[in-house]
Amino acid sequence: MTIAARLLRDRRWSTLWWALGFVGLTLFTVALYPSIKDQPSFDELLADLPDAFRSAIGYQPSVPLSSPAGYLQARLFSTLAPLLAVVFGIGAGARAIGGSEEAGTLELLLANPVTRSRVLLERYLASFGLLAALVAVLGVALLLLAQPFGALEGVPTANVVGACVAVFTLGLLHGSLAFAVGAAAGRRGVAVAVATAVAVAGYLVETVLAAAGDLGIVRQLSPWHWYLDRNLLAEGAALAAVLLPLAVSAVLVAAAWALFRRRDLR
Repeated sequence: MTIAARLLRDRRWSTLWWALGFVGLTLFTVALYPSIKDQPSFDELLADLPDAFRSAIGYQPSVPLSSPAGYLQARLFSTLAPLLAVVFGIGAGARAIGGSEEAGTLELLLANPVTRSRVLLERYLASFGLLAALVAVLGVALLLLAQPFGALEGVPTANVVGACVAVFTLGLLHGSLAFAVGAAAGRRGVAVAVATAVAVAGYLVETVLAAAGDLGIVRQLSPWHWYLDRNLLAEGAALAAVLLPLAVSAVLVAAAWALFRRRDLR
């Protein structure tokens, strides 16, 4: 795993800053919880807001916003946490092959006695191993920092773990798409553009467009629907939020492998 180890060394400092950002975000989020705890006025306000806004923050009438599960879902798990995971995943996936080829370093690496398949696999595992580490930091920080503020009161630890796993798989899916496009096109910018467009389109379908009317099968195909279909902390992550992104990611990696092995490097 020499290739993977090298990538991990090269990105250790940037990943550390990301991890510190996740810890800071978690602390800021849980520290605000006492100010809205047992405040039913927030739920009354949300009841009067458009459905698109309520969908965007993952609000469900059965889970009050003033409860730990409702608050953390709205403030963290339906917005910032998945957004950051998707951004990191797309960036990591686009750089792994496409970014390296564009920078001219991939050809130098392949001049060594290593196969393309090995380079592809090790860089994929290292890139999304970093994403998994960041999400693990988020989960541990939440479990530790939420206790003094009562921000996880009544929320099972298993649900917190499940929510973090769902965040990871959402980032993995979009990152895998960027990885596959980068491996096929050899361009980081193209990979970022395609994966970002898919992420934005999926989010809009699940929130704004779904609130405007029934989208049927289109909504069912959105990864954001798999993720936002329920309150992760109150009900636990649905199997679809974990297994479907993993399955799609596996298909994308297989496609990346097939395309990358057969084309000439730029």
